[in-house]
Amino acid sequence: MGNIKKNSKKIAKQGVEFVRRAVKGNKFIHKVAVKTRNVIFPGIFNTNEVYEYLHYYPTIEDYILQQKHSKEFKKQPLISIIMPTYNTPPEYLKKCIDSVILQSYENWELCIADDASTDSCVVEILEQYASQDSRIKYTVREANGHISLASNSAFEISSGEYISLLDHDDVLWPNALFEVVQCINQDNSIDFIYTDEDKINDGGETHSYPFLKPSWSPEFIESCNYITHFSTMKRKLFEKVGGFRKGYEGAQDWDLFIRIGEITNNIVHLPKILYSWRIHQASTASDTDAKPYVYEAQRKLLEDHIKRQHKKGEVTQGIITQHRTVIYELKPKSLLSVVITFNGTKEISKLLDSLSRYPAGAPFEVIISNGSAVVHEQKGIKMRIFEGDMKDIPSKLKGTSVLIINQPTVVTRQDWAKTILSDTQIEGIGIVYPVLLDKTKSVILSAGYGLGYGQKGVCHMLNDMPFDDPHYTRGLYAKSRRNISAGSSSIYAAPKDIFTTHILTSDLSFIDINLNLIDKKLRNIYTPYLQFVVSNPVAIDTTSNTNGLIDDIYLNPNFKKDTGRMEVDV
Repeated sequence: MGNIKKNSKKIAKQGVEFVRRAVKGNKFIHKVAVKTRNVIFPGIFNTNEVYEYLHYYPTIEDYILQQKHSKEFKKQPLISIIMPTYNTPPEYLKKCIDSVILQSYENWELCIADDASTDSCVVEILEQYASQDSRIKYTVREANGHISLASNSAFEISSGEYISLLDHDDVLWPNALFEVVQCINQDNSIDFIYTDEDKINDGGETHSYPFLKPSWSPEFIESCNYITHFSTMKRKLFEKVGGFRKGYEGAQDWDLFIRIGEITNNIVHLPKILYSWRIHQASTASDTDAKPYVYEAQRKLLEDHIKRQHKKGEVTQGIITQHRTVIYELKPKSLLSVVITFNGTKEISKLLDSLSRYPAGAPFEVIISNGSAVVHEQKGIKMRIFEGDMKDIPSKLKGTSVLIINQPTVVTRQDWAKTILSDTQIEGIGIVYPVLLDKTKSVILSAGYGLGYGQKGVCHMLNDMPFDDPHYTRGLYAKSRRNISAGSSSIYAAPKDIFTTHILTSDLSFIDINLNLIDKKLRNIYTPYLQFVVSNPVAIDTTSNTNGLIDDIYLNPNFKKDTGRMEVDV
């Protein structure tokens, strides 16, 4: 009976997917189809993504206290919220503007630029709201210039010390500006603030997909726009980077954020959900294919990013369709030293066979730190045996970077050496970690550690999770190149100087070595573009994990919004 029920749901989903794509080009039919789907198949779609958002949404009592406390802030800056509009559905636009009016922090102005909407009701709504609240002002562009120029037009009528970005169909939570200004009062040097988010459906009654974001991650922002919409920055910073750029429509926010990250490190993640991104047929929250020109803009902004850093590199397709990844050009005479430390002739032979079978993409050498192992020469592999103590091995390493393999494993992705050398040659990089998979090549054994979570304080993030998990956030973190605090010591790579100076000679635990590198302003990377299948996963500590991170935090009734939460790296 269970299988019949499971199969019927699967067939229903497949049928609806077929209908969705068939009517996608017709907005009216698509809207009718969506409503029909929700009536015929209630509870089937996204049921695992819906969460009890009211546990974290401010109550009336919270709101009143915030109004009182905001008046006591030493610094009460004017926040200019800039918002472009273009043929925005009236119900979305009204709810968006209402969410700004309801802010518990009241020193704001909403600056709207209509991009020559053909629907006259959009400007009529703006006129109505502006006549009722002097903090709302708008301008109407004579010609359509698309979202970048419209956003800049909204900025031109602003006067606030800080600028906040808001999409015309998003909904701010009532405490959004209060939390931001409270953060500014705690540290006036902060240049840029971004927050967590969730998604709401057409009607706004269902909240789903809570997205917990990491601290500022330079490598993650090269993979995707994980910041997305609502964010706040100093006016001077927005002006310094030149605002939004024409020609990057569909990825204009990403382009702005990546330019901001190039000129300031004073970036703060405010770990609270403070706005909701609306899912509807024309939004990228629903389907990036709704805006196919996004892909070209993504490529252009990353190529510009590479040039501004005076580097050379290639922008390639990411594992996730909407994402990109950057492979930086290798420095002259780059060489990777692969150091194998585990025992077992058969296991070592399998590893060496995989290293030769999958194109490395860059030169490498192999050092086996086990004099008793008898291993036959592998075709095309430069291999040496090292019989001394590991602390004496630096003199034997000819490479510019080092890959340490302490676990029986095989590599399963080509260009593995090129990937390692590209990442370890980036200025400011400490340790690079691969994704470790089980024998089926489908289940994650390690994808980095989370710190400050649970009783132990350290746990594997995403382990025991399918690598192709369809969950919005888990899939995003599994398949994106990003920064982490620490990873498994089973397999890792590092620049040679980092390995010899900070890792090999240290008496600290491996976790503390990672944290020590971060204290020295170095960054650790997790990359899904480097994949190893582990033969004996028992050696990897998987006793503490959060493969259901979102559920663990946001669906846990014991987690209350007033307790806050520690930053987690995922």
